Amino acid sequence: MASIRNQLLDYFAQFAHDDARLIEKLHALTAQQGREVYTYIFQILTNLDLPPAEAEKHWSQIISHSKNLSAAMGREVNLRTAVCDYFCSINKSLHNPKIIEIHLFEKAAKSSTFDNLTGLLNRNAFDEVLSREISRAKRHDANLTLLFLDLDDFKRINDTLGHVAGDKVLKEVSRLIMLEKRAEDIAARYGGEEITILLPETSKADGWLIAERIRQRIEETAIHYEGKNIKVTLSGGLASFPIDANEGLTLLKNADKAMYRAKSFGKNNISFYSMDKRRNIRVEYTALVEIQELGIHEKPVLTATTKSLSIGGILIESGVFIETGSKIQINISLSKETPLLVIGTVLRSEKTESGNHDVSIAFIDSDRVIRNEISSYLIRHLKDIPAHSLTTAQAAS
Repeated sequence: MASIRNQLLDYFAQFAHDDARLIEKLHALTAQQGREVYTYIFQILTNLDLPPAEAEKHWSQIISHSKNLSAAMGREVNLRTAVCDYFCSINKSLHNPKIIEIHLFEKAAKSSTFDNLTGLLNRNAFDEVLSREISRAKRHDANLTLLFLDLDDFKRINDTLGHVAGDKVLKEVSRLIMLEKRAEDIAARYGGEEITILLPETSKADGWLIAERIRQRIEETAIHYEGKNIKVTLSGGLASFPIDANEGLTLLKNADKAMYRAKSFGKNNISFYSMDKRRNIRVEYTALVEIQELGIHEKPVLTATTKSLSIGGILIESGVFIETGSKIQINISLSKETPLLVIGTVLRSEKTESGNHDVSIAFIDSDRVIRNEISSYLIRHLKDIPAHSLTTAQAAS
């Protein structure tokens, strides 16, 4: 947590010459925030990354070591000296220590990690984080979604208003992204007007909701510059581990491809990566289906009428409003032999003139078996469907 690290840096600067007061403050912070504080202490003092339990054990031993050194020397020994001696002579984790002022080290570390203009991670730092998070997702069999964003028509802003205005736009957009993303999400300026956001333990469906929230916030915000209100939009692409890629570089490339796909749909939207080119083909499909909204308290099973179907999702007409982001279970019978129970995410829910609601449900995280069944259905029926009833859609719409 950045707040803990910043608090520790303040303490180390404020009590640089008063170890007793420094230790008192550090112990008070650990009592308030938990053992994670010990991990941050050693990151700052030694650049060692220790688990909280191990860090707490070493900290206790260092305090004792400091007292023993002071008794042996007949004078107070600085805490930093005790830390260095402990890891060089007793624990021997530091083989060739480099002594440097903490504030100078932090300044150097920040300049090599963060983009100077936006305050987001820079490209090199993001590449390292991506590699680490892919490894973690594999280790824990977890989802990981990558969002690749690009400001629409950014060159026009630079050409008409100047590069200072362009810098102001980038800084403001980055600030809004930091406000809208979750604490665990990792944002970086990947290059120029490109911004990447890594969403740990997040499915593609949930990633879309976060991306859409960011997109809407940018669209609704006017950026003030020299008496002018600059309106900007962005396009984004989503790709997820493991369904779209098994390693970081491919995940990044696929999210980038999805972003360009979003641009091709007219910009100012979020698109998903799909390996299956037929995902965009949507056919008219009319049938009665059973749907159920899932959650902590599951809703009653309802009957709805389908209107169209694609590998990416389904459009239904419902008599009740279903909120965007809801998880929906749908019982689809493509044939007597292939009844499917599919889980989808509501992307849009709009009231029609009849008083019902058109509900777009995306099968973003459906498994390969379900996608293959729907794909087979579409292939079997494409020959018999008039050309005017084939359309393309960004997702399930």
